[in-house]
Amino acid sequence: MRKRKSAAFYITLVLSLGLIYLLFFPVPTPELAVRKSLLIRDPAAALTGKVTEGRIKADPKYGDLYVAEDTELSFIYVKKSGLGWYVTSRGTGP
Repeated sequence: MRKRKSAAFYITLVLSLGLIYLLFFPVPTPELAVRKSLLIRDPAAALTGKVTEGRIKADPKYGDLYVAEDTELSFIYVKKSGLGWYVTSRGTGP
């Protein structure tokens, strides 16, 4: 007789694959890319912090500048790839 896999197994599998996708693959918007980069260092700022567009757009090396207020590394550059947006650099000043 074959054992049937439970619904809990499939739920765990789907959640695990979703988490891997969110952690390792680009996201659909630049703001989400900034928030994703903040998630490990400052989870509170990632969820509730204010993220605004900076003045630098389409820098050939780094991409677009975004500012995450009230964080240690508040200046974050993001670039768009074929899959979505990802963080290229972050620091304390542009």
